[in-house]
Amino acid sequence: MPPPTQSSLDLDQAVGLFSERQIARPLIVAVLITLALYPTLMHFLEPDTLPDWIGRYLGNGYCRFMLALFVASALYAVLQYLGLQSERRALIGRDTPDQDGRQSVRSRLQDWIDFLSGREHADAERVPAALRRWHDRTRAHEDSVHLSDYVLLVRGQQHQHNFAPIGFAIWVLPMLGFIGTVLGITQAIGGLADSVAVTAVDGGGLGGVLGGLQFAFDTTFVGLVLVIPLMLALLVLRARAQTLDMLYYRRLLDRLVPDAAD
Repeated sequence: MPPPTQSSLDLDQAVGLFSERQIARPLIVAVLITLALYPTLMHFLEPDTLPDWIGRYLGNGYCRFMLALFVASALYAVLQYLGLQSERRALIGRDTPDQDGRQSVRSRLQDWIDFLSGREHADAERVPAALRRWHDRTRAHEDSVHLSDYVLLVRGQQHQHNFAPIGFAIWVLPMLGFIGTVLGITQAIGGLADSVAVTAVDGGGLGGVLGGLQFAFDTTFVGLVLVIPLMLALLVLRARAQTLDMLYYRRLLDRLVPDAAD
């Protein structure tokens, strides 16, 4: 079997800078946890026994679907935050030996966090390894700076890719609320038509109007309220990612590529 060519090695190392795993694995984990929690909570929680301001929403199947989407998105955001923390810890601790002069041993919990968030221990070494390899081929300091900027650009695209499901949920939840509003108003209009009919002598039409309006207002309220924590979570994640990228930039230029920092 012939050895791999240099171009194939470069392609493999370049692909390592961008990983589909960082979105697929935490998304699958978040969905699976949500699917496990939903029937469990619905089995133990009775909407009729809860306070009205909670039971009215849990008793609405459409609102429960929106709540499940929110829980999955929130779990995904938590996993992404833990992944960013893991990257920062690996970047800072890579050159920090313990008292015996060896690299500190990673805990089993940290390994699980890395796995669930789609990170791997080798990911922290791919960026500096790629910069060192590319820096050996450059002839000017400006080329090293351009390479560092390119790495930051790729990392920025990776962050946008990772945060896309949260942005999708931020966009979808209000839309689901507005769709619920349309459905509720449609139901209310149908009930209003029944209430003015001659055959509607039992007040059923009026109940349909009130039920439709309640459905419309509840779904709109849930959609608008649930999107607020997700927007705050996305803001925190973007700030954490930007801080991590700046840390990458400083360390890569000042330590990994010392000649380019002069």
